[in-house]
Amino acid sequence: MIARSSASAVVGVGAAALALLAYAGAAAGEDQPKPDSREALELRETKRLIQAELPRWRFEVGADRTALVLEPKPVLRWTNPATCRVNGDLYVWTLNGRPEAVMSLYKDWRRAWGFTGEFHSLSLVNLVGRREGAAAWKCDQPGVELREVPDGPAPADTPVRRLRQMRDIAADFSVVLIDHRRNTDGERQALRLLTSPVYRYQNPGGGVADGAIFAYVVGTDPEALLIVEALGKGNEIRWQYALARLNGDQLAAYHKEREVWRTDRTNYKDRDQPYVVMSLPEAPK
Repeated sequence: MIARSSASAVVGVGAAALALLAYAGAAAGEDQPKPDSREALELRETKRLIQAELPRWRFEVGADRTALVLEPKPVLRWTNPATCRVNGDLYVWTLNGRPEAVMSLYKDWRRAWGFTGEFHSLSLVNLVGRREGAAAWKCDQPGVELREVPDGPAPADTPVRRLRQMRDIAADFSVVLIDHRRNTDGERQALRLLTSPVYRYQNPGGGVADGAIFAYVVGTDPEALLIVEALGKGNEIRWQYALARLNGDQLAAYHKEREVWRTDRTNYKDRDQPYVVMSLPEAPK
């Protein structure tokens, strides 16, 4: 979630492709709010706003403006009670199975900016986000930079073993946020890794033998994402990674204590960057 401001999707493997089996809803075993409580009312209203907002969007990539496909269920349903009174859902937009954009829609009930959309391109080409037909976001650059995992193993020959490898790779990364939400001078926060990926995928035609998105969170609020892909063909498949932000404050990522990625604090105004944030109108009841 921006600084002014799970369970995870599990993918099973068929003969031809990976298919989505489940998604992140309320965390298993958590106490659910009473139906007439303030928390339950706010959660229902947030869900109503999100469901009204989703059909307004279309994402396109490349020179031919290929339309992306929205995964219909959120890959992560999140909250951040230690920082603010907020509910949100994280959605993925894909092309041939590969995630090309993420969209976090949420409402903070204690803050003035209300209903918000937070977006990051995961595409390797340009991307346009259109709301009700009008271009609301034009990113004329790749959204992420894939790099080879340092000293990464050769991708395993089965999905189960590759998942274990991806989890081990994610565990070698750590992410730190300089959080300005409760302290205007900034507060250093070591983000928590959700050990199960929020989304897992495959795109054989695009050279992706296996891939996953991992989330680094405060509460269950995703502040940074790690993409891990087994990319290539034949004997040239290698584990590669990329990082993406879902917070406007400074972030830094480390691989085995060596810094590999850093972001500056955003101005929240740009609409041509891989990461954008915008206030959204609330659909009338």
